[in-house]
Amino acid sequence: MRKQGNRSKWAAERPRLCWVMSGVTLLALLAVWGVLLGTQLLPPLYLVVVLGIEALIVCAVFFLTRDGKRLGLTIAGSILMLLAVVGSAISGFFLWQTVSAVQEITGAKVEHSQVNFYVAKDSPAQSIYDLAGSAFGILKELDRSNTDAILEQMKTEYGLIPSTKEFDNLIQLADALQSGVMDVIVLNEAYLSLYEETPGYEDFPNEIKAVSTLQVEHVVESEKKQQETDPILNILISGSDTRDSTIDQRGRSDVNIIASVNTETKQILLISTPRDYYVPLDVGVPDAYDKLTHAGIYGMDVLTGTLENLYKIDIDYYFRINFTGFVDVVDALGGIDVYSAYDFTAENHHYVQGMNSLDGEEALNFARERYAFSEGDRQRGSNQMEVLKAVFRKAMSPSILTQYLSILKSVEGCVDTNIPYDVISALVRQQLETGDSWTFESFSVNGSDAYSTTYSMNQNSYVMIPDEETVSQAQDKLASIGNVIDQEDVPEAEAEAED
Repeated sequence: MRKQGNRSKWAAERPRLCWVMSGVTLLALLAVWGVLLGTQLLPPLYLVVVLGIEALIVCAVFFLTRDGKRLGLTIAGSILMLLAVVGSAISGFFLWQTVSAVQEITGAKVEHSQVNFYVAKDSPAQSIYDLAGSAFGILKELDRSNTDAILEQMKTEYGLIPSTKEFDNLIQLADALQSGVMDVIVLNEAYLSLYEETPGYEDFPNEIKAVSTLQVEHVVESEKKQQETDPILNILISGSDTRDSTIDQRGRSDVNIIASVNTETKQILLISTPRDYYVPLDVGVPDAYDKLTHAGIYGMDVLTGTLENLYKIDIDYYFRINFTGFVDVVDALGGIDVYSAYDFTAENHHYVQGMNSLDGEEALNFARERYAFSEGDRQRGSNQMEVLKAVFRKAMSPSILTQYLSILKSVEGCVDTNIPYDVISALVRQQLETGDSWTFESFSVNGSDAYSTTYSMNQNSYVMIPDEETVSQAQDKLASIGNVIDQEDVPEAEAEAED
């Protein structure tokens, strides 16, 4: 009697169990679909396909579990439900990680300047309190806003009111500390790299020590210049020369490439500007001529404005990466295939003329080398654009979808950009929807070697005087990126050779 009663109870519970299991499956799958919709990464067709697959899974669970008499089918339906729920949880977690990783590097709003209190290396001073009563050497005009902000922090945070003595330039400031005229100087850490490239002062950074460090925060101009209907995106790709500093720390920009992207014609034009190009920096001071690489010390707004003035364009966004991040990105991509115009050796690795399969460190050395070429920094700029093209190709490959999360994780802390999330997601949707291949064109502006006074050091340094003809050519190319490239049917290597 008990067995028959249990069967009757099971028969009564069957409809309820069927609907509960189907409902749980439906809720789990719809939650994942909702997260997918929220990421804005998939085009509508993909979302419809995902929804269709989820509907089939829910129907399968329902029909497998509706007849309680067939225990095997019921078990199979239960297993399918569990797989759907567990799979939804895992998928939702990875989608959340993806969005978080992208948002981590996008929409950059602040930069930081690290200003230090430096004393001689053999000084007994160990903390900022040991500097009480000392006169502080400061720069009279250069980087004055940061200096004043730090001195104000000393008053509010440490209760110290220092006396100061002004110096006209970095050379005078270093001489004052080395000669003992000043016991301590206040200096933006980014300027130490300028001493390293100044004859007679190369060892100065090794002869001093920082006894205290304070940070100044700067808001990055984030106004979007690109119009919604404009298919052209001008993006500044800046390569910081730092390895250990955080990516939002101001410093020299050794790589300065403008990527002009036409999302309609699938063209990418890369314009490279040598690091030593002698141009007026956009610092609000007339005729502030300096090396382009020094513009990064004053922030991305100055670097962007300087290049906008040079090429007569608006730059919509920037993308900044340091050397550590570059290595990690290439390794996360599984390596890249890079074309080299020459046979050469750098950092104990030999690169052949033609295609080279490179890991992150090898690709970095390829992009940084200049002494192996008679054209020096000019050839380095060309090599950097070859590396960029290799990264673009690999990143656009469908096979990279299996590695996308590791790639995103690898760039956290090493890459930042002010490109909004919705712009990136729109580009991803478009690429997934069309699957089109892209056409690349690259061009480097040229110049002549010279020595001239720079804004940052106020003494003669090696610079590259711009060749106005190549600058004009670059301006024309940037202005015509909306047109179809005339040589689109010419093999890429041949088209680039003509440049």
